[in-house]
Order: sequence, then C-alpha cells, then structure tokens
Amino acid sequence: MQRTFSYILLITWFFLFLTCKSQYVISTTENRNLVVSDSVTQPDSRLVSLYLPYKNKLEKDMSRIIAVSAEEMVKDRPESNLTNFLADLLLVEGAKIASEMEENIRPSISYYNYGGIRTFLPEGEITIGKIFELMPFENELVFLKLSGEQVLEFLNIIAAKGGDSVGGARFKIAADKAVNVEVAESFLNENEYYWLVTNDYVAAGGDGLDVFTRRKNFVAGNIKIRDLIIAHLEKKHEEGQKISANPDGRISYE
Repeated sequence: MQRTFSYILLITWFFLFLTCKSQYVISTTENRNLVVSDSVTQPDSRLVSLYLPYKNKLEKDMSRIIAVSAEEMVKDRPESNLTNFLADLLLVEGAKIASEMEENIRPSISYYNYGGIRTFLPEGEITIGKIFELMPFENELVFLKLSGEQVLEFLNIIAAKGGDSVGGARFKIAADKAVNVEVAESFLNENEYYWLVTNDYVAAGGDGLDVFTRRKNFVAGNIKIRDLIIAHLEKKHEEGQKISANPDGRISYE
C-alpha cells in the first residue's frame, strides 16, 4: 500500500512539473561550426581493450589461406571459369546437404546470379577475406522444385541476359532464347519436375526471376552459401588439391 502511494505521488509530481514549466517559442536560428577537441575524440582505452582481441582474431582469420588456385578466375558471359566453378560447387555441395537433410531432393540444376559474384579469384593463394569479397552478401542456400516449363522460362531469362552461372544444364542461345536445352545430360522435358539449388535472394524473385516465386516446392538449406564455399575450399586445400575450372560449352551461341 505504501509503495502504491509513492507511485501515485511520483506520477502527480511529474504531471505538475509538465503543466507548470515555461513554454518557449523559437524566434531565431543560427548556424555555427563547433570545433571538437581532440581530447573528446580520443578512443576510450577500456573500449579498445575490449574489442582489440576480437579485431586481431578477425584480421588473423581473414588472412588465413584456405585454397590455392591453379589460375586466375574471372566472371564473364555467356560462361567463364569462375561462373562455372561456383555453379558446379553449388550443385555438388547442394546434393550433399540435401542428402544429409534426408529430404527427397536430388538437385539437377544450380544457379548463382551473376550480379552476386562481386570480384575475381586470383591465381595462387586464396584467403577467407577474398571469399568475403567474392560473396559479401548473407545469401542462404535453398532448393526449388520447378516444372520443366518453368526451367525453360528461367533459362530463357538467362539467355536474354547473355549467360550466367548455371550448373547441370547445357543450352544454346538463339534470338535471346534458350534452345537445345539439356538437364542432367538429357533433353529437357517440360512435363517433368526438376530440383534447382540456388540462393534465397533469387528464390524470392530477385534479379527479375519471378518464375522462382511460382515454384512447386521450397526447402531451406539452412546454410550461408559463403560458408559452403569456404568449407569446400578448405577441404580441397587439406587434400592438397588446387582449384580450377574451364569454360566447357554449357552455354554458347547458336
């Protein structure tokens, strides 16, 4: 009861303060540059001591070598060593994840959007920091179930763009359309369904891929694609393998 009375007294005082204080009206304004003393901008030594170990650890991790490339890899259209490398990696690792999830998924096609590949991979040593430059976004792996007709619609969009990072499929570009399409070494059947592994950005219709929003099914892989790439490269490096890829004619002009 005493606590309740104290609260009531406090609230009463607060409202009295609000109603009694003077009202001010702005009549003029003035702009001035204020000089900030260096003493004000000096970092707090206590804060520095807290974040410095994490900063040093991050810098050390970013400079850690996780792969060696046999050649420089750059993105290009209609295909390139870098776009093919990333698409094939996504298809292989996506199949492993699908198997671990015990889902009835067998991805036949992979896709990583061209604009999401932000830099190149140099010849020689590759660090974790370079992979963050390559894939700076927090995109996650997802699986989409598409009809053959939707796969063709998707590949027509890719053909109109002049090519992209596609794995598991081969086709030619004629009049901005995909023709002679093969998926998993068989001609595309528009009446069948195919699983595609890609990222959540395009799965939501990004980069003009509205066709992906009309999928038959969607399954989240629950892993960032960047983490997937890093793990893949680390394994290759532990096995003493250099990474490499070449254009193989998967996308070409008729």
